[in-house]
Amino acid sequence: MADKNRKVLTRLITLADLISVVVGWLLAYGIRFHSFFPVSKGIPDLIMYLKMIPFLLMTWFIVFSFSGLYKRIGTHRSPLTESLDVLQACIISTLFFISISFFYDEYRYSRLTLVLFAVLHPSLILLGRSLIRKWLRRYRKSAQGRRFLLIGSGPLLNKGLDIIRQSYLENVTISQLILTEDPEYSDVDKEFCQKTGIKSCGIPENWADFLTENPCDSVLIAIPYRQYDSWQTQLKAIADQITDIRILPDLYRLTRFATGIDLIAGTPVISIHESPMEGSSAILKRCIDIIGALTALLIFSPLMLLIALLIRLSAGSPVLYRQQRMGLDGKTFSMMKFRSMPHDSESTSGAVWASKSDQRATPLGAFLRKSSLDELPQLFNVLKGDMSLVGPRPERPVFVNQFRHKVPGYMLRHKVKAGMTGWAQINGWRGDTSIDKRIECDLYYIQNWSLWLDIRILFLTVVRGFVHPNAY
Repeated sequence: MADKNRKVLTRLITLADLISVVVGWLLAYGIRFHSFFPVSKGIPDLIMYLKMIPFLLMTWFIVFSFSGLYKRIGTHRSPLTESLDVLQACIISTLFFISISFFYDEYRYSRLTLVLFAVLHPSLILLGRSLIRKWLRRYRKSAQGRRFLLIGSGPLLNKGLDIIRQSYLENVTISQLILTEDPEYSDVDKEFCQKTGIKSCGIPENWADFLTENPCDSVLIAIPYRQYDSWQTQLKAIADQITDIRILPDLYRLTRFATGIDLIAGTPVISIHESPMEGSSAILKRCIDIIGALTALLIFSPLMLLIALLIRLSAGSPVLYRQQRMGLDGKTFSMMKFRSMPHDSESTSGAVWASKSDQRATPLGAFLRKSSLDELPQLFNVLKGDMSLVGPRPERPVFVNQFRHKVPGYMLRHKVKAGMTGWAQINGWRGDTSIDKRIECDLYYIQNWSLWLDIRILFLTVVRGFVHPNAY
């Protein structure tokens, strides 16, 4: 039910966004040529601006979709967060649109019109979204109420409540709460009842009598996995009385990622570790990696040649150092760096975790590591496809085998390509710092990935500079 209503809300907001973009474009034309602004070269035909509407719609739909704005509809977010996300997507869309308009030889569009449009349309989009939500709230209040019976215990109860609250097209109330475990022994259940104010009771002895005295339209069952076997008889008794029964699978203890359901030969199969970077999202991310890596190589190629020459003169060959790292799906690859240590730096000690007191680096190598310039050859790894510009930093297999036994969720970071920079690095978790905090940042990145998040990380990497106190 919640998924169906979320789809309806997503379609309504998508339509409102596109209408707002068109209205903003036409309004910008009207203000520019039919108000107090002076017109020196005559008023252009409206048809010239109408011709650009298909490009407008295509650009804004693609950018908004890949930015994750439509995936997050239906989740609880503050108006400020949504406004910032919309504004960021509008800036990217406007830049793309301006680039497209310059290739349109038939007519050069007024720069003032483009400026007016860039200012107007984000406000119109936010206004349209607000009106859609206000209309839905009024619709829910006027619609006939739908009564839910919520059955469950433990942390899954909160998930069940969230699902019911996200039923946007219905006026939903929870008529009764049945706790499948004694709340006296569960602090979570007692807190839930106090927070929601919902009356609770234990498991009825006779479901037919209970549902006659407490009528409801739907049942949502949110019980822990350990109770599934003992609830077989109860489920049959409920199914004899209520036709609309929903079961919330207890998957949250198994995964930190979004889950997905596929139908294989008519049988539902649940994926508990579904990566957000698949299909069209993976294609877009790969295109950005190629374009970004090529651009960076053009910009930094003189510096890279100078670094290579200095290493050759001061430390001899080879200039590049190749090291086995673990990447996507746990596969190893050869990561390239400028050589910053002598050839035999690990001949006696074996693999050693770099620390602030590490004295193995050459003088030039210490500078390269401190400034992160030794990482520049990884742009070739990005072009090859072993790495991405943004993602969790790859680690050596010997350290991965240590961390996977000590840090919960460590191997989940390998669901995406390793990156040259990442969310953990721009937040200061690099070098000899907390592995737990680094993994927390990596998982946050994977769970919340969007085109804009990648751009934001790249921007912060450049703005904050390559030098960091934890780089050594």
